[in-house]
Amino acid sequence: MKQYSRISSVLKTAFNAEDGLSLEVSKRLYERLVTRSPGFEGFKAELAEAFENPRTSWKSLLLNDQYEVYDAINEMEARDYAFSILWLPLQDNL
Repeated sequence: MKQYSRISSVLKTAFNAEDGLSLEVSKRLYERLVTRSPGFEGFKAELAEAFENPRTSWKSLLLNDQYEVYDAINEMEARDYAFSILWLPLQDNL
C-alpha cells in the first residue's frame, strides 16, 4: 500500500480520537491547519491521488498503531468517512 504521509500527519494532528476534540472542532482545526500551510498544494495533490487510487486502504489510514480516528466496518465506510472529514471541508479550496 502506498504511504500517504501528509494525510497521515493531518489525521494524527487534527482528528486523533485520543485528543478528545469534537468532530466539528477537529474539522475547523483541520481546515485552518491545511489551508494556511505552505504545503497546501502538495496536500491537495496527495489527497486527490489517495481518493483516486482504488488500492488506498482508508481503514488503515483512519485506524492504526500510531493514531485512531475512526474504526470503520469496511473500506467503503472508511472511504466515505474520510471523504466527509478530509475532502468536503476543503471543497471551496480545492
